[in-house]
Amino acid sequence: MNCQNCKREINENDEFCGGCGFQLEIPVSSDPDSCPSCFTKMKQNQTHCQKCGSSRDLFKKEEFAEVSTAPSKSSNIFGIILCIVGLAIVIFAFINYQSTGESLRTDNNPAVGLQYVISFPIGIVGVVVLIAGLISLNKPSDGK
Repeated sequence: MNCQNCKREINENDEFCGGCGFQLEIPVSSDPDSCPSCFTKMKQNQTHCQKCGSSRDLFKKEEFAEVSTAPSKSSNIFGIILCIVGLAIVIFAFINYQSTGESLRTDNNPAVGLQYVISFPIGIVGVVVLIAGLISLNKPSDGK
């Protein structure tokens, strides 16, 4: 017997080719009264083979339920809220930066200087929250 892929010689009981790793086709019996694994005759009322223990339905195709990859409604709402909050933080930081910059030029108050310096990290936080919201909107649901 030869491998269907690389034509090397293989044993009849091999499930994979030793030369190329190709999964060999398992011969399927056309007789519904024989075991799908060892081809032993089975009685009509038997669900498992008495010789090898395989199920009569061993090679039947399983049907899988379709899983939606669309974002869930709650994920969309969460993403939208994150985007709005992130945008609000960015706008607040920009306005704060502009207004404290003008006050800094006219006053020598150290609190205004600190507020001016803090505006930039607050803006960065806003951008990060905005990006997290956009990622949340585009992330597929995992079905859980």
